[in-house]
Amino acid sequence: MAIYKVKNQWGGSAVPWLEGGTFVLGCRENQNVVALEISSGDGGKTLVGRMTYEGESPIGFRAIQIVGNNYAVENQWGGVTAPWHPGGNWIIGARKRQNVIALNLKAEGNSLEGSMSYQGEGPINIVATLTKGSSYSVDSHWGGESAPWHSAGTFVLGNRENQHPVAFDLTSYDSGRTLEGTMTYEGEASIGFRATQILDNNYNVENQLGGPTSRWVSGGQFVIGSRVDQRVISLKISSSNEGTDFTGQMTYFGESAIDVKAVLSTNSNLVNKT
Repeated sequence: MAIYKVKNQWGGSAVPWLEGGTFVLGCRENQNVVALEISSGDGGKTLVGRMTYEGESPIGFRAIQIVGNNYAVENQWGGVTAPWHPGGNWIIGARKRQNVIALNLKAEGNSLEGSMSYQGEGPINIVATLTKGSSYSVDSHWGGESAPWHSAGTFVLGNRENQHPVAFDLTSYDSGRTLEGTMTYEGEASIGFRATQILDNNYNVENQLGGPTSRWVSGGQFVIGSRVDQRVISLKISSSNEGTDFTGQMTYFGESAIDVKAVLSTNSNLVNKT
């Protein structure tokens, strides 16, 4: 599903690696990215370069920032005059108000390794380790039935292999620093959910599997929301097709609820956003 758990290092090889958030790099099912060389000349609002999917030659890459660390990607193959094709919605970066301006990665086993730069800084080391889970391209809607849908970025809402989530009922009582409630994985009953913000829209999740007296266990790292300086305080969505897509409502701090729909990132190029 192209979800990567990232660690960064700066200051020399003896310095410890630090939490770098969750990235989504790629949009293809069962075909991972093996090389990525991209940079920005406008502070991270756009990124250009080239990338390589497993088993293929390099292809052109360009991306436009949707919001925060979320980008709409296009790819080109067949020469500089060939058309550009939708390449999915990616998450590139995990910091607030500091865009990525360079990312150079090569595959090393199940990881991508290399260097990256955030705006205003020099290069830092990066290791991005492929992790199981479910990522979704999200659209949001407000202002009545005739109002347009807007791209709302990419969320990571699961941590299991070949088992997508199918329902969330989450609320925050502290402006989005933590979220609690229930979630459901396909084929199971609902389980307890609690999450603590670690970076921007990144949360460490725990689940409770056997009732209110059961112990909490690690549920992975989720990305819930895409806005800068405005966290999610409610997420109430469900799926009728085994987690392939979701519909429902969400609320950002300081606003009323808005309608949302989400589709698996690997299917995002097929969504009609009208």
